[in-house]
Formats: sequence, C-alpha cells, structure tokens
Amino acid sequence: MNGIFIFLYMNKSKKIPVFDILIGSKEKEFVNDCLDKSFIGQGSYVKDFENEFSKFVNCKYGITTTSGTTALHLACKTIGLKKGDEVLVSSSTNMASAFSIDYCGAVPIPIDIEKETWQMDVSKIEKKINKKTKAIMVVHLFGHPVDMDKILEISKKYNLKVIEDCAESHGVEYKGKIVGSIGDIGAFSFYANKTITCGEGGMVVTNSKSLSEKARSLKNLSYGKVNKFIHDDIGFNYRLPNISAAIGLAQLQKIQEVFIEKDRIYKRYKKKLENLKGIKIPTIKKWTTKYIMWVFNLSVDKNFPIKRDDLVKKLSEKNIETRNAFVPINKQPILIKKYALFDEKECPNANYIMDNGFYLPSGNNISNEEIDHVCNEINKISRL
Repeated sequence: MNGIFIFLYMNKSKKIPVFDILIGSKEKEFVNDCLDKSFIGQGSYVKDFENEFSKFVNCKYGITTTSGTTALHLACKTIGLKKGDEVLVSSSTNMASAFSIDYCGAVPIPIDIEKETWQMDVSKIEKKINKKTKAIMVVHLFGHPVDMDKILEISKKYNLKVIEDCAESHGVEYKGKIVGSIGDIGAFSFYANKTITCGEGGMVVTNSKSLSEKARSLKNLSYGKVNKFIHDDIGFNYRLPNISAAIGLAQLQKIQEVFIEKDRIYKRYKKKLENLKGIKIPTIKKWTTKYIMWVFNLSVDKNFPIKRDDLVKKLSEKNIETRNAFVPINKQPILIKKYALFDEKECPNANYIMDNGFYLPSGNNISNEEIDHVCNEINKISRL
C-alpha cells in the first residue's frame, strides 16, 4: 500500500511549496477570544506574548513590534544609532538588516561570510572598525549562530554595541545560551514563513531595563510621561495588534512541537543529500549547542553537472519550489551608489553563495514522502 501511495504521489501535479506553516485550533481559539471581546488592537495577548517569549529566550524584557524589520529598526534606534555612525553587519542577509541601519541615518558596513557556514566571518571584523563604528549587527542566518564569544570580545575591546538579528533563529543556542539574549539587544521576526508566526510581527528582547524602557516608549510614539501629548522623542507606531499577538502566543505554546518537525526535516534532507557529489550542506559548528533549521539551505559546486539556476529551474518544472540565496549588501546597487564605501567584489564568499546557494521546501507540514521526492529529483539531475 505504501508503495502505491508513493507512486501516485510522484505522478501527481501538486506543487510542493517552499514554505508553509501549521495553524491549529489554539490559534483560532485565541483569535476568536479577541473578536468576542473586541480587543483586536491592544489587549492582554500582547502583554502575555511579550512575557512568554522573553522568558523563552531567557531575556528579562520583550517588546512586540509590527514586523521583524521594525524590530530591527527599533533596536537600532534604542541603542542610539544616528547619522554618520557605522554598523558592521553580515553581508549575506535579508536587506531588512541593512535597511534598519540606514533608517537611522547610519551606514551598514558589510562583512563577508564563511563559505562553510554562511555566517559572518568574525576574523574580518576588526580591520573594518574605525572611529565611526558604533555597533555590530550579527545575523544568525538560517538557524545557525555566529561565533558570539569573539563578537563579545571585539565589542568590549572597541566599546561597541551588539545587535542580534534572530529573525531566522528562534530557540537556537550558542554554547548553551539562547540567541537574542547574548548581545545588548535582539530582534525576532514572526513573518508568515518564520519558525513561529503572527502573520506579520516582531519582537525586541533585552536584559537591560533602560534599553527596554526606551524601546517600549519609541514603539508607541514616545508619548509623554506627564502630559501624554507632549512627546518625549520622535517615536514610531510599531504596536503589534492584540489579534496578531494572540496567534503568536498560540504558536509559541507549541514551539517545541515545531522544533521536532524542523529536526525531522533537516535530518531527512541531510541523510539523502549529504553524499551527493557537488552538493554542499553548510557545516554546523560545535559551538551550536542547539541547531534549529529555519530552512534547508545548500549550495552546488563545480562538481555538480549543472549550475544552480538550471537546477532550480528543473525542480520548478517538477512543481518543487525553491528560493535562491540572498543577494548580499555589497551587491546592492542602491547601497553602493548611496554610500560609495564598498564595492561589489569585496565579499567573495557572500557573492559565491549568492550565485550557488538556495534552499529547498522546508515548511512545517512537508511530509517525508515529499522530502524524498525532492531528493530523488535532485539525485536524478546529479546523474545527467
């Protein structure tokens, strides 16, 4: 019977999406509670989500925002970034990282990555530090942590703030410490394709009372403490709606179940692809005491019979969705033109991953049969 099922599955035209996520009865229960009580704007679910998520990442304070991007911007403003400041940031990242720095008038300075891990190459940081450098933004890309001991050592030496971009690394641990709790301030995303979701949403986390108070004020238009309408600063409206927080809280309550699925997906892909000639799966460093895959990322090298773009095209023809690796900061014409501080060739590893990296369908609901189908198609192509 199983064999018949697999045969039928492999011949049907159903598309395997690059990502999907499970929404269950608890999310519906919490959302309906918001609707029944008419608390769809601000309400108790916002506070509960902030409290529970900050505990989950071992931080004292959590401040919800409308997205991962606004969480990063809020983090940047909270540590005091201003016009002319420079921030060192992993070149290979979603551009929200660079844009959040730019929103403050500061300049994102791209740091190349390690080809084997796709993470910021910490050995390249110090030569980029000057009197304008005010912070390091680490991006724990695709669920793998950056070498934070070295980051903290450098930040202490040069008196720099550390922002952790954890948009893709919920629950990931570096030497037993949960990412987001290691630097001065962290930012998470709850976009629809993240490990857990609010649809749209974000969270700033910190162990600093003063930073938390500033972030909470800034995200709520910096209303005055004595007279509400005499504002303490130029703030933002980054308030997460109660109805979104309700979804996030329900998702958080089953996050360990999500981790089990992520582990299943990663291990199955890895077992079936790791010995395939020309396929390179990023290395998981020993300092990663808890790796939680966001998506299954990989690259192809010269030993694979066709290039990445041709491979993903052939997979698409089989109704298998993929996504290419990020175009790095140093390859973004709008940033090169604006700052004239770096050129597109200066991060060769990030450029290599841009040309050769991609990720496979990794949604929480993907079945073992679907994973096997994806791997079988790649295997067939590898024998061309």
